[in-house]
Amino acid sequence: MSIQRTTTHTVHSVSLVEKQLRDMGIVIMQCDDKGNIKTKSNTDWLVDLLAASPLLQRSISTNCETWNAQDVPVVCEAFSGVWLAPVRQSSSRRNNGFSIGVIITEAFCDGEYFHVLCQASNADTTVIRELVQSLSPVATHDIQRVSLLFQIAWNSQMQSDVQQSTIESFGQELADSYEEISLLYTMTSSMNSVNHPERFIELACNELLQTLPYEWVGVKLNIGNRLPKPGNTMVIAGNESQNTAELSNLISLLFDDVLPGTTIISNGDDDISNQFGPATIIEPILNDGTVIGVLIAASKQGDDCSASSVDIKLLSATATQLGIFLENALLYEDLNATFLGTLEALTTSIDAKDKYTCGHSQRVALLTAQLADAAGLDADQVDRFRIAGLVHDIGKIGVPEHVLTKEGDLTEEEFHAIRKHPEIGARILRDIPQMEDILGGVLHHHEKHDGGGYPHGLAGNDIPLVARMISLADAFDAMSSSRTYRNAMTRQSVLDEMKRVSGMQFDPELADIFFHLDFTNWEQMMIDHQDRVPITTKGAA
Repeated sequence: MSIQRTTTHTVHSVSLVEKQLRDMGIVIMQCDDKGNIKTKSNTDWLVDLLAASPLLQRSISTNCETWNAQDVPVVCEAFSGVWLAPVRQSSSRRNNGFSIGVIITEAFCDGEYFHVLCQASNADTTVIRELVQSLSPVATHDIQRVSLLFQIAWNSQMQSDVQQSTIESFGQELADSYEEISLLYTMTSSMNSVNHPERFIELACNELLQTLPYEWVGVKLNIGNRLPKPGNTMVIAGNESQNTAELSNLISLLFDDVLPGTTIISNGDDDISNQFGPATIIEPILNDGTVIGVLIAASKQGDDCSASSVDIKLLSATATQLGIFLENALLYEDLNATFLGTLEALTTSIDAKDKYTCGHSQRVALLTAQLADAAGLDADQVDRFRIAGLVHDIGKIGVPEHVLTKEGDLTEEEFHAIRKHPEIGARILRDIPQMEDILGGVLHHHEKHDGGGYPHGLAGNDIPLVARMISLADAFDAMSSSRTYRNAMTRQSVLDEMKRVSGMQFDPELADIFFHLDFTNWEQMMIDHQDRVPITTKGAA
């Protein structure tokens, strides 16, 4: 989950305070620390009238030097009937100027400068006098009290503004932190998918794209075949019109320029901006201090065409998480390769006990995976079923070798020993957590659809799906291979025999799918395995 950052424009209460003061005949003007008036003319007749006064400007400029030297700037009279109540715009003596309450008193309209002001503004003195009187101007003897009240009120207002600004800034920081925490939580909760690194990378890119105002976000790795998926393939989220292959090539050229701990940010007038768009950010993805990829957010959208600190922070945090995840994924891939290598070595050694079954377990694993895929199982299940096919005969390690290699008919005792290999295999694997979900394939791959199999006489759908699939692959490979008691059958003969017993020995629905498989890879594997059999053995066949 993520939230979009928005810029909040808060209407401060200053405007209300200024209006209330204006109704009392107090005009707010701003000046810098040199006394230069920053207030511009507007449609307010009183502001226009006062701002046009050279005498007022000179008075503010002259008094400003005195105010700068005072801890608390004092009130002074600019000219007859007009008083200045300064408030420092900073609590420090080093300030950016003053806010000045220009206070109109009852003496204003009686002073000779009143007529000068009206003439300078081309204003009718009668109309202006009536407007001033409508304000109920301050009595001269109350000027000190009103000035003090103004200074207190304005200081309070400035403190309120500072607090409001702090609250807004804190609120924005909270929103930014929420985005980061939300992003990292989403990613962290998915970091257990180390066997599917491409999914995690896609998730990271999509989450960033939903959070940051960029056209697209992508990841390009440089790890060769250490991770089959995604490998060095570009993973991108965003504008589908992007040519992924072209982008991948362009980013590959940047790897030499990407250093650990260094963020590359395009400045709007460089090659990166020309290639990927404005405010593009490129973050290195590290593994053990080495750059193994880059995370890139390209072509910032909207009015702000510069990379913000939040953009950079989120991208950096995500790159760090990707680095941690990929380190775990690489370790998992190494362990998984070791695990599968061990299984293959073990099953190969078991197959080697019988010179006629060289490569049988690997071929059964291939056909089982093909059948699982054709039946619509997902990639994870296909991979698990492949492993089940690989270890389906592991129980033969407990069967005497002379029984496995005996030429001619078996005795009842020997046949009983052979029939025990599914249970022996299940006992060998049952204490291995990674094998829990495929034990049914090992234990029940000799069950029959009609219930006439072993070891438990299960029938129909009571037989685990993985076992029903292994049963088909096992029978096909066994009949296609030469054994001590017979020569290999032709492909057509094997399929005809399997079709004959479909519904009795095999699940008929799975059998129909199996008969339509492409056996090209199996044939090539069979040729490879036959080439490994010693010549003397081939002759015996």
